[in-house]
Amino acid sequence: MSSRQPPSAEADFTPRRVETLRASFQEKMRQKGSRRPGRSGGSRAEVRFLEMVHGPHPEVDRLNDRFLPGAPRLKATVDVLGFESHTDGVPPTLVSHLLEIFPNLERHRCCGGDIQGTLFRRWRQSGSILPPGDRGLDFCHLLEHLALELTRGMVPAAPCAGITCAHREPAHRFDLFLECEDARVGAAALRCAAHVLLALVHPGQVPAGAFRFAETARYFLGRPRSLLNPGEVLAALQGDPSQLQGALRFLAAAGFLAEDRFTADLGETILYRYRLAPGIPPLPISLPL
Repeated sequence: MSSRQPPSAEADFTPRRVETLRASFQEKMRQKGSRRPGRSGGSRAEVRFLEMVHGPHPEVDRLNDRFLPGAPRLKATVDVLGFESHTDGVPPTLVSHLLEIFPNLERHRCCGGDIQGTLFRRWRQSGSILPPGDRGLDFCHLLEHLALELTRGMVPAAPCAGITCAHREPAHRFDLFLECEDARVGAAALRCAAHVLLALVHPGQVPAGAFRFAETARYFLGRPRSLLNPGEVLAALQGDPSQLQGALRFLAAAGFLAEDRFTADLGETILYRYRLAPGIPPLPISLPL
C-alpha cells in the first residue's frame, strides 16, 4: 500500500530528452552494461526468455497438487546463464535480502514446507561445489516464487500456483509454469521477477520501481482501454514519483505497457502516455535489458 501524499511537481514526469522512455531506459542499461565487471573476464548472470505458450498444459497437472485441472497456465522456456562462476549456487544472502523486500514470500509453500526450509535444499556447507545444472536451478526456482508473488499482487483474487522443470540438455534451460488467466500477467510477473533478482545478484541493489511493479500493473489491468499519462497514474496511486516512474519505464521496456508519445509547445516538448499492451511482446528477450 502506498502512502497518500499530494502529488509533487514531478507528477508530470516531463522528459528532458527526445527519445521515448523505452529507448532511454534501454540505452541507460546498455551503457551500464558496458561497465559490467564480467564483460572483460567472468560472466554475469543473465535470464533469456526463449518462448512463452499459454494453455492448459495438462502434462504438469500431477507435479503440483495446487494446480487446478484445466486452468490456463503460462509455460515459459528460459535460459539461466552466467552462474558458471557461482560454484555454491545463488548467493546465500539473496534469499534474506529478498524476504526483506517481499515479506509475503515467507508464506509460500514449496515441496510441502516453507520457502526457507525447502527452496534451497541443495545448499551445501561453505566451500562445497554444486553441479553446473544446480547452480541455475536454485535461481530459476526462486524466480518462479517471486513471479507468483508478483502475480498475486497484480491479480489478488486469482488462484496462483507454479512449478519449475529443468531440461537435461542444455543444463541451463528450464520450463516455468505459472497458473494465470491472462498471459500478459504471467509474462510481466516473470520479467519483473528476473529484473529484481538479477539486480540483487549484481550490483546488489533493488532496481528502481520494484516496490510498485505489481501495483502499477494492476492499475492498468483495471483500465484496459485507457491511455494515461504518468501524472494521471500518480494522481491515482500516490506515493514516490521516482518509484512510479521506474515502474512505468520497466513495464514499458518489458512490453507489458505500450508507450505513445506526442508533442506539445509547438513540438518543443515530448510527452508520454501509456496503455496496456494487447498481448505478449515478441521473443526472445534477455534481461538485464
